[in-house]
Amino acid sequence: MRLSFTLILAGAALLLLAACGGNQPVPAESAAPPQRDERNAALRAVGVDVPVRGKFVVVNIPSFELVAFENGTPVLRSRVVVGRRATPTPELATAIVAVKFNPSWTPTPAMVRWEGARFMPPGPHNPLGRVLFELDNDQLIFMHDTNDRSYFEKTSRAFSHGCIRVEQARELAGWALDMTRQEIDSSIAAGATRRVPLAAEIPTRLVYRTRFPDAAGRLIDHPDVYGRGTLTQAAGDHQGSENCSGAL
Repeated sequence: MRLSFTLILAGAALLLLAACGGNQPVPAESAAPPQRDERNAALRAVGVDVPVRGKFVVVNIPSFELVAFENGTPVLRSRVVVGRRATPTPELATAIVAVKFNPSWTPTPAMVRWEGARFMPPGPHNPLGRVLFELDNDQLIFMHDTNDRSYFEKTSRAFSHGCIRVEQARELAGWALDMTRQEIDSSIAAGATRRVPLAAEIPTRLVYRTRFPDAAGRLIDHPDVYGRGTLTQAAGDHQGSENCSGAL
């Protein structure tokens, strides 16, 4: 009789625990938080599919920003400077393949002829800054740091020859290479040019979307900086007018 009474009490306790759903653990494989779902749905609505596994980078030209994702979740958002209307940043489906510390700068022939530009060795005055991200493409388009950070404070940031200047270049390098900020700073402080291939390429898309979600997932309208009069274009439809080995 005592055993039966004990079993009844135990059963009642289990029912009470079940009624208090807040005390139950959430399974690890449960659905993603609604905020992430809404943000990624907004990106899909403008033609950008974010992988649910691995690393991924998208640069939206009209909003002058870069967003890095890992396992479908944004982990870094940075202002960028893109190409001028005369030398636009092209849309590309590409990948980051390597990070170069302390790059040198070689201007294009047009920069030499019309702007008097000259080769610049690595250092604090180099237009590429201290970090360069190699992208897999045949147009010499890449992303990089800069020695002039004043442009990041401007609302409209279309000033380059086509390449992409990244405000948070060191943070992006650390994330891409799985290195700490101290390790990134030490690699830069060494002074020598050093190329570090990524263990796995990071898929990267350069897109032109005049409607693009903000950090909260809300679709925001942005200026049509290149005068295309369209919200979306297929990657590669618009090419830069010159390569940006100079990347000023």
